[in-house]
Amino acid sequence: MIKIKDLEFEYYERDEEENLTDMINAIRGINFDAKKGDFIAIAGKNGSGKSTFAKILNCLITPIDGTVLIGGIDAVNGTDEDIFKIRKKVGMVFQNPDNQIIGSIVAEDVAFGAENIGIPSDKLWERVFSALSDVGLGAKMADVRIDELSGGEKQKVAIAGVLAMKPSCIVLDEATSMLDNKSRWEILNTIKDINKKLGITIIMITHHMDELLIADYIYIMNKGRVFLRGDKESIFTNKEKLKEAGLECPVIVEIKDKLFEAGIIRNDNVYSVEALVKRIKEEHPNSFYLSTGFEDNIIEKPKINPVNAIIFNHVNYSYNKNTVLSDITFSIGKGEYVVIAGGTGTGKSTLLKLIPGLIKSDGNMVFVDGIDVMDKASDLSKVRKKLGFVFQYPEQQLFAKNVYEDVVFGPRNTGVSEIEAEKRAYEAIEVVGLSDEIYDMPVNKLSGGEKRRVALAGVLAMQPEYLILDEPLSGLDPQGKQNMLDIISALHKEAGITIVMVSHDMESVVRYADRLIALEKGQVLGDGAPVNVFYEMYLSAEDKEKELYNLPVMMQLLIRLRSEGLEADCMVADIDEGINSIINAIN
Repeated sequence: MIKIKDLEFEYYERDEEENLTDMINAIRGINFDAKKGDFIAIAGKNGSGKSTFAKILNCLITPIDGTVLIGGIDAVNGTDEDIFKIRKKVGMVFQNPDNQIIGSIVAEDVAFGAENIGIPSDKLWERVFSALSDVGLGAKMADVRIDELSGGEKQKVAIAGVLAMKPSCIVLDEATSMLDNKSRWEILNTIKDINKKLGITIIMITHHMDELLIADYIYIMNKGRVFLRGDKESIFTNKEKLKEAGLECPVIVEIKDKLFEAGIIRNDNVYSVEALVKRIKEEHPNSFYLSTGFEDNIIEKPKINPVNAIIFNHVNYSYNKNTVLSDITFSIGKGEYVVIAGGTGTGKSTLLKLIPGLIKSDGNMVFVDGIDVMDKASDLSKVRKKLGFVFQYPEQQLFAKNVYEDVVFGPRNTGVSEIEAEKRAYEAIEVVGLSDEIYDMPVNKLSGGEKRRVALAGVLAMQPEYLILDEPLSGLDPQGKQNMLDIISALHKEAGITIVMVSHDMESVVRYADRLIALEKGQVLGDGAPVNVFYEMYLSAEDKEKELYNLPVMMQLLIRLRSEGLEADCMVADIDEGINSIINAIN
């Protein structure tokens, strides 16, 4: 299906007079093969060349050297007709769905690609509705406007548009990064089914290390080269090399390695929660009983100062007659670290935008330090000076000619002196871990992780009391994600800033957050300590099997073990505590 030899690609940058100013060697001597029906995963830290490689596969860019054959067609020296044939064979799904969506209505957009490759009308709509069903949207979403969708729903539409074209190969460039865990695994299972049933070749580029586990073969990229390659067994036993590439093992691999070291399992060659449960049961059958059942748990509500807090008082919000939020009531106290979680389209981003009054809804009350931001008579400038907001796509809030000018813009426009504005900018850039060399760098030359840090620095330079972050971890490699979490944690613990963050990363939620507010269909489903809320969500779920995907991996394992009859404590998300719980239950 795909044969690549000695691939090279360079980015050239020129000034206004077209003089060459910089040359970036993005791809260096890559060799790559994919047979029909292969499922291949490619991972690497930000800037390792993964997305550049993906664009070459779809003929969006042309390499400077090397051989690229797609289905036997030359992608480097081919004619326009050859390029068109390749693009019919290779469907592409990008990280940001806004870069891919064209239509104003869901069905219209899903039909666009298939219609443009000549699919007749009588078959076109059959493909559209089949693709919508495959990604979990269904026929009911066909007539919905694109601008009414959440980021995750838009990504599902983008994937459906590619599926409707029925390509020979699908390239997914971080295509699940904007989705909640449950939606992410629904999509991945769909892609895996398509791969098996239809023999479609899958090339999946990802930062989610657990996604590598479903691939047949894995490539690890670093600095434009193939750094490691092999099956999951060979890749995940090479931890030092992974670390050198800025990556880490999936959580389930870390858990099974520790169980192996503790003598709970003898053969550690297992790579899923289900397989690990089966292995533990096989090796310790006498520790499992008929049924242990599950205990109900009462969530303790945190104590709130009603003045120095963010308060939602029975808030409703609708968009074009569609209810987005319904009867939202909660308070966030000064100094808390709160994560808002929930499935795609549950109203998380909308809820965040209500806090600074970026959107309004008549008849509702949202208070920030005693000021109702929904009241048109309120002076929102006082509130917004206290609030820092980092949006889901940081590039949308970067606009200056270089990093320094972007970060200093905020304080300059709050009336402080130029000396104070400069001081704040330098301090903020240092706090987010960027070097002095980055001050004069144009923002369009930054990586995704660097853009997030610059956006955060611009907000921190305003010295906010509250920091609101919408999916700050999405699109970041493991190293970049950990750096961002460390920065946010330091701001919370050392600077006393109140953190309100939307995230789909459940592992980081249980490690860092004081509190989790879970949304479901625009309503508060749970509110309290993260482990408590996760457990309550599982107990109350109609489809408990699917709900497990939204839980931290350690909790998934403990719940499955308990359902099989092992007296393990399900209210544990920390890996070491969970291992001890299993050991105690077996002994």
